[in-house]
Amino acid sequence: RRNEGSPASRLKTLAYLDNVLARAEARAAGADEALMLNNRGELACASAGNLFWLDGETLATPALACGVLAGLARGRVMAAARAMGLSVVEVAVGPEALASARAVFLTNSLTGVRPLRRLDGRALGEDPRVAALAAAI
Repeated sequence: RRNEGSPASRLKTLAYLDNVLARAEARAAGADEALMLNNRGELACASAGNLFWLDGETLATPALACGVLAGLARGRVMAAARAMGLSVVEVAVGPEALASARAVFLTNSLTGVRPLRRLDGRALGEDPRVAALAAAI
């Protein structure tokens, strides 16, 4: 879990033990990446990036108050999405919000936009807007 009340949750530091442990747990379960919740059970981020999902014409991402790092790639994706005509919302929701997502992707400055192919065993579709966002940043 990510402690949304900690000032460190919004700073890029070398204190990534929670993220390292989350990724190790995910890999032990056969997954490549871990999605992290905060102490309130809301979506926060991935172990190595910000989380986004497309639901219709809306691009959603966890709100900064969820303990999210306001990363550079996050800001660029949000700006590019608005330029593409998408509505961009920052939300405080649980993982059930991803059930209706057409596409889910992660971002960070090193890897850019990384679409998820599966989420909890469910195949996710490809959406050309994700590729367009990747190209835009």
